[in-house]
Amino acid sequence: MPVSIERVPRLNRHRNTGPRLPMLRGAIALAILAAFSLSSCAAKNDDTATATASFTAMDTAMTVTVHAHDRNEADEALSSCTEIVRGLDEALSPTEDGSWIARLNDADEPLPAPDDVEKLIEEALGMAEATGGAFDPTIYPLTSAWGFTSGNYRTPSDAEIETALTRVGFRSVDVDAASGAVTLDNEAQLDLGGIAKGYAADRITAELRDHDAAGALVDLGGNVTVLGSKPDETPWTVGIADPHNPEALAGTLQLSEATVSTSGDYQRYFVDSEGIRRHHLIDPETGYPAESGLSSVSVVATSGARADALSTALFVLGVDRAVDLWRATQNDEALAFEAVFIACDGSVLVTEGLSTSFAPSAAYDGRVETVPR
Repeated sequence: MPVSIERVPRLNRHRNTGPRLPMLRGAIALAILAAFSLSSCAAKNDDTATATASFTAMDTAMTVTVHAHDRNEADEALSSCTEIVRGLDEALSPTEDGSWIARLNDADEPLPAPDDVEKLIEEALGMAEATGGAFDPTIYPLTSAWGFTSGNYRTPSDAEIETALTRVGFRSVDVDAASGAVTLDNEAQLDLGGIAKGYAADRITAELRDHDAAGALVDLGGNVTVLGSKPDETPWTVGIADPHNPEALAGTLQLSEATVSTSGDYQRYFVDSEGIRRHHLIDPETGYPAESGLSSVSVVATSGARADALSTALFVLGVDRAVDLWRATQNDEALAFEAVFIACDGSVLVTEGLSTSFAPSAAYDGRVETVPR
């Protein structure tokens, strides 16, 4: 996953080797309340102040750091950002009774969506269309069958997977433009976990711009968004974890005004009774964990939601089809992105737009190739 190395990295936040999700969910409410005990301090110059909050939401550790023109501005902006994440978290959990997504998944009729959720679903459907279904927000019957939604990991039978696949397909989702009501056909169910953190980052970025923040680092666990530059006016440094040794870095990126989202087979997985390692990145076409020859994909884009959805989709697609998509979207401002691919064999491919900003670690020196346009 990407991590800012402007602070001490916590590289293995997602490495779940057992059923830990219920425990994490139990900490969410307290963690979000704790976020409002903000850590504020004066920056190095008299023109800016810094506020930082660390909390747990969406089943992951998060940190938001804001640089603003004065301390009150920084604290107010940060408080608004944590409120945004809390609201989305409460609405989007498919397993929490009473959440909007859980109610929709159980509904037999259209359900009006809150404005934020409606926009998120529309973005998810747009990314599903753009990736040919490699990213699919109706993946919930499959992620549930494998136990990745509850932490009760298991390998479903072939028959279970075949049944679940009949309920997966993003075209079973309809959003009424006039009323905002969402309808699910064919017993489809939504799991927006593959795009929710990126969308939250976009909402946070918009909020920070409204507060005229001088800069910000938004680390939402596998998704790092940087706004502006650091107080010394240099770019942010974002690290990409080594999927073969997640306590170390594969390399770093120098960025401003961008989001980095990483999907990897090391972030959430279990080993089944036959000794097979099963990761959480399910191929919507086969119903099984994707076998694409990749260990991780990091996507850089101006939109957090786009980067989040694409990192999953590109992992599923594999390098060849992922590069085809990259080339096809170069002139489309709404879909353009850059990427770093780390293969199972340890080789690294970096798309041309990142060739000057990506610096490999010593372990990957000499193993990096640039993908030309």
